[in-house]
Amino acid sequence: MSHPWQFYAKVASACFVAGGCMELFMIKTGFYDKVTQLEAERLEETREQREEFQRTLRAELERQAREKNVQLHLPEK
Repeated sequence: MSHPWQFYAKVASACFVAGGCMELFMIKTGFYDKVTQLEAERLEETREQREEFQRTLRAELERQAREKNVQLHLPEK
């Protein structure tokens, strides 16, 4: 009977080769390019949403300050 470590070495080698083949397939099919593009679009949408929220919040703060005759010292836009 063979030593158990030989079996583990064979399994690890097979998994390493299978993982390498999967990575090569993803590179050749443009998978990473598409993922990068989608991530960039998601980040752009998040940035736009954050800026819109800040504009809305600023307008609301300024409106409330006018109602209460309070002067705000907000950072420039």
